[in-house]
Amino acid sequence: MQTQRDHVHAYSFNMGRISSALVEGNSTNPQIPGRRPLTGLLLGVILAVLIVAGFGVYGWIKPGGSKAYQQQGAILVEKESGTRYVYLNGQLHPVPNLTSALLVQGPSATVKLISRESLKHVPRGPAIGIAGAPQTVPQPADLVRGPWLACLPGSVVARPGDGMGLNLNPSAPATALHGDSFSLAQSGDGTAYVVARGHKYPVTGDAVLAALGAGGARPAVAPDAWLKWLPTGATLSPPKIPNAGAAGPKVAGRQYPVGTLFRQRATGGTEQLFVLRDDGLAPIDRMDFLLATAVTHTRPVPLNAVDAVAAQRSSDRSLVGRLPDLSGLHWQHPDGGVLCVRQRPAGTSVHSQVVFTTRANAGVSASGRTSVLVAPGTGLLAVPAPVTRTSAQHPYLISDNGVAYPLRGNDTIQALRLDTSATIPLPTALLSSLQQGPALSRSAVTQLGGS
Repeated sequence: MQTQRDHVHAYSFNMGRISSALVEGNSTNPQIPGRRPLTGLLLGVILAVLIVAGFGVYGWIKPGGSKAYQQQGAILVEKESGTRYVYLNGQLHPVPNLTSALLVQGPSATVKLISRESLKHVPRGPAIGIAGAPQTVPQPADLVRGPWLACLPGSVVARPGDGMGLNLNPSAPATALHGDSFSLAQSGDGTAYVVARGHKYPVTGDAVLAALGAGGARPAVAPDAWLKWLPTGATLSPPKIPNAGAAGPKVAGRQYPVGTLFRQRATGGTEQLFVLRDDGLAPIDRMDFLLATAVTHTRPVPLNAVDAVAAQRSSDRSLVGRLPDLSGLHWQHPDGGVLCVRQRPAGTSVHSQVVFTTRANAGVSASGRTSVLVAPGTGLLAVPAPVTRTSAQHPYLISDNGVAYPLRGNDTIQALRLDTSATIPLPTALLSSLQQGPALSRSAVTQLGGS
């Protein structure tokens, strides 16, 4: 009796005869057409894989023999130790950082990993490069162009130094000072300022702060450089009324002393404000009215329209437009935040906006120590601001370690592959406050032992 296996063999035999008849025109050939070439190809592939694997294992066990160090512009990194080398005039020279290697090899430099065995018999030369140069250089796409934050440690401690916290991360979160709010700052000599609407307004005394509702607030001590970034507005001081306290003209049938304040409320909700002078009622703006109220410690006298029209009028209008109207502003409590300015390039200078941010984003510790915050792998290419056409100013590279490095020469900028179109103005006070690194130049990098 035929089994299933017999049927399969018979089927395979018949299919082989049919294939031979179609391919070779001979149905009696017992071999399936193409079997021998396919078998040879398969054996060849297996043999090639074994040979390649053998060479790979040999190279892993006994590395060496690479000539990558002889390639033009190669920056060699030893696999086992991470030591960097450049190959010059038949010798390997150690370099302390990638920046030095780029300055030696130029803009066409490429990084090559190489084994210690491959460098075993290559002659060694002295170390070259610039000690203290940045370990890495940001890619052109990683050069930030602002904005940045310059923050006051005086928001945290009562007696800070002259430094400022600096955050060069453009996406650092911060909250702008509200348009209906103000903050307080103080210079090193004790002058207090109301900071509002992009300006700083000097304050002459505590009575002004009390009138604005910030009598118990502590101003943040600020360096002069930080204060100079904000335009100075009018000095906030109570108005001075000549002969204040002396007997003045009668108003509404009653005699009042010079300096008395009057308020006339109109039916539409508006009001007119007056101060009594020697020669009658004089108009006074809301801000001066508020400050005068804080000094006199007396309530304004209400006045109806009939009495206001009948009263003797003064020709003096010196208290109209003397001060900006800050009477409707309220003090914005920092609520643990740090007072900063967010600055962005504006032509050859910078524009400053008053903001608040957290200590973590301000570069200010709980003890008032300042630091420079830069996102890893990024950097900033800057020139001192304000920029003038007549001054030759060297650009600076601010690396992600927060150190400013002067750049000497266009060939240096090209060797480091920096995009000069990303150069921005940075206030001189900020540049000078940064830790200064060694100058970077292609000529300095050839000095033996670094610079």
